[in-house]
Amino acid sequence: MVSNQPPATTPAQPYGEIYDLGYKHYDGKRLGRSHAIRALIVYSIKRGLGIKKKWTAKIIPLILYAIAFIPAFIVAGIKAFVPSDDFTYSYHDLNDFIFLTLFIFAAALGPEMLSDDRRENVLGLYFSRALTRLDYLLAKIAAMGLLLGTIAFGPPLLLFIANVLLADNPITYFFDHIGDLGRIAAYGTLASAYLGAISLAIAAYTNRKGVAGAIFIGGILMITGIANALFQALDSGIGDYIILVDPFDLVVALSAWIWSEPTNMDMADLPGIAYGLAVLATVGLSAVLMYRRYLADE
Repeated sequence: MVSNQPPATTPAQPYGEIYDLGYKHYDGKRLGRSHAIRALIVYSIKRGLGIKKKWTAKIIPLILYAIAFIPAFIVAGIKAFVPSDDFTYSYHDLNDFIFLTLFIFAAALGPEMLSDDRRENVLGLYFSRALTRLDYLLAKIAAMGLLLGTIAFGPPLLLFIANVLLADNPITYFFDHIGDLGRIAAYGTLASAYLGAISLAIAAYTNRKGVAGAIFIGGILMITGIANALFQALDSGIGDYIILVDPFDLVVALSAWIWSEPTNMDMADLPGIAYGLAVLATVGLSAVLMYRRYLADE
């Protein structure tokens, strides 16, 4: 017997489809090199201060900032109660005090800026974007300079503000001593550039932060010791130029020259501009070493 019913249909079976979407193009705003450089500067500053890292990474920056700024607050407090004729504390005295803090901060910051990136092999990632190698170096140098500048500029500027506010006539005092701001800027810039350049140049050639910091501290202490020995052994003339390669005495002499202050140490009989030129020569040599180091990776 033949059935008049239509044949039963097979129920639909589940199925899959493959879509070849590929890579979706970025349609957002392209911020370019300048934004990438600014972002790297901000990131490097945060890294140097230990932000977004373990709490132990924040201890050294906090201690160094406290050591650098507390003397300025103390001096300002004393001047508020003691007549200025009975208590004198110059900017040069303050520079001598904070130099050691600046020295230690530079030893810690240089390796933090460069060594980790080399050890973690992220330079290729940086350079695959809008950044060039020169952009990378300039961003790191800028971050280093800004951080060191907070210690080199901060305490003297605080002391200047205190002197203005405690003066009998603050407005007159400000305009009479406005040149002090230029001297503060000159010393802070040169001292920060000098120590920062040396620290970065050393960090560019090693992937280990501890090694870079030890070379910076040990090398400068060793050079200072040798230079002092040669300065005492040699006659004046040739021996005077030894100070130009002595980091500690060079920075002290630089401050004394800028502030026209005597020092309590035997200084070389050189024109003050020689100290500034020695700093600039060291910065230039360090810049060449860093530039050649990163160009060698191309």
